Amino acid sequence: MLILSNIISIYSVKKQPDLNWGNPEVRDAVFEMMNWWFDKGIDGFRVDAITHIKKTFEAGDLPVPEGKTYAPAFDVDMNQPGIQTWLQEMKDRSLSKYDIMTVGEANGVSPDDADDWVGEENGKFNMIFQFEHLGLWNSGDSHFDVNSYKSVLNRWQKQLENKGWNALFIENHDQPRRVSTWGDDDKYWYESATSHAAVYFLQQGTPFIYQGQEIGMTNYPFESIETFNDVAVKNDYQIVKAQGGDVDALLAKYKDENRDNSRTPMQWDDTLNGGFTNGEPWFPVNPNYKTINVAQQLEDEDSVLQFYKDLIQLRKSNDVYVYGQFDLVDAENSQVFAYTRTLNEKQVLIVGNLTNHEAELTVPFDISHGEVKLFNYDAKVNLKQLLPYEACVIELN
Repeated sequence: MLILSNIISIYSVKKQPDLNWGNPEVRDAVFEMMNWWFDKGIDGFRVDAITHIKKTFEAGDLPVPEGKTYAPAFDVDMNQPGIQTWLQEMKDRSLSKYDIMTVGEANGVSPDDADDWVGEENGKFNMIFQFEHLGLWNSGDSHFDVNSYKSVLNRWQKQLENKGWNALFIENHDQPRRVSTWGDDDKYWYESATSHAAVYFLQQGTPFIYQGQEIGMTNYPFESIETFNDVAVKNDYQIVKAQGGDVDALLAKYKDENRDNSRTPMQWDDTLNGGFTNGEPWFPVNPNYKTINVAQQLEDEDSVLQFYKDLIQLRKSNDVYVYGQFDLVDAENSQVFAYTRTLNEKQVLIVGNLTNHEAELTVPFDISHGEVKLFNYDAKVNLKQLLPYEACVIELN
């Protein structure tokens, strides 16, 4: 890193300079820009990489570890002491003056920090995208860990209870497709896409849907380094190759984990380039666009798209889906993510088997008089024998 008067050069990214927030003139300009847009009538900002604006190191380059090309910077530029002073200034001089919505991309923030970020009194943003469960998104050498997933999200749900608001999401532009890495994009494509959808969408918070997620778009079938466009993949490939490393193993790892998986063109229909463009897109459309596309699912009442529409309608149908208290059910179950939402006398049960095997759920209450509001199988709900990736929503009262 090299600090200039107003700009920091970081990671050699020429088109993405990092402003020097330590300069008060820079902060003045940023807040002026924000207020200019708010005065125009925009409804809010999604603030990128906001946890990286504060740096704790002396001017000059960071030392590069032996065997590495670049110096890692997270330890000196992610959620560093003093960042809340600048965020409070942003709140006082801009955000608090307008009726707007903000969501910050907040890598490195834990539930213990949540009050300073999204607390009703002390918070600077309405919501944040937290990445505590980021490691679960990489396939690596292990399968998707249901209990770890539950533990992380339960901690965020309970820590923010009556204090702040969660941003709910399972996909974004920096991660691969969930149905491919967490689910089964072959035999149980529909079931796994909808089971993961139900589990995250009905928690307390505001759900976000990334483009293509609502139709179950899958990872791209990469075959060689030439098919990748992700700069991180290309850089790592050159480094490993120069060091005489195993480039085949690297590509096998990145096939599932790279960012290009979520950046393929939207699959609108089964025409040229998935109906995205008649020209040449920046990246090839996924070859499965003939069978996975919006037009086809609009005509199918049992599609992934329809399931997302039903989830949206459920959230609108009763306040329990919005404000209800979140409580895990059968918390140690290693296959099933189940929880209740409770508001006054209303209670709902959300169940998702997140594995490709049958599972059993133990519930401490009677569901015999409950009403099934949403289900991703054409069968009768049986919590003692949940089918692979089965998901259901049951209103209990």
